[in-house]
Amino acid sequence: MSLTAVKTEKVYGRISNVHIGYDATHGVNITNGILGFEYHRIHDAVRNKPPGAATSATINLQQPSHFEWKLTFLSDSRVAFFATDVQVAGGNQYALVDNGSSNKIEYFKVIMTIQDSAGAVKTRTYTVTNGYCLRNSAMIGKDDDAIFEYEGEAEYISYADA
Repeated sequence: MSLTAVKTEKVYGRISNVHIGYDATHGVNITNGILGFEYHRIHDAVRNKPPGAATSATINLQQPSHFEWKLTFLSDSRVAFFATDVQVAGGNQYALVDNGSSNKIEYFKVIMTIQDSAGAVKTRTYTVTNGYCLRNSAMIGKDDDAIFEYEGEAEYISYADA
């Protein structure tokens, strides 16, 4: 079981695969050793006046919000981020480059199996829109297993159940 943490909800399920590339047929499909997927929205609404009723007149005009995400793996998924083309037009445009640059991932899906409140099994697909991988790290987890984390930001993260 994996834990998907969202700022206001926690979803338990088995992550079946993570697809990273530039479309549904070009990229890497990671199917083993996926430990977790977390994301949360940055930039909540803020009032521009002291406490009182929040109305459209008292909410600041805001910059667009964005999302931070983190994927955790039991094995190094370096090939997906450092050696897979993530832009159709660019050619050899990788999500992460050893010099520290990152490129927009055009096709980024996290797919998991969940159970709804009635016990029905569903497939939930998270779509990461305009996602960038900004950092990666490795650490020692329980039982001396290596844990690999990849983190980044996205314009939007949405999900659909089927």
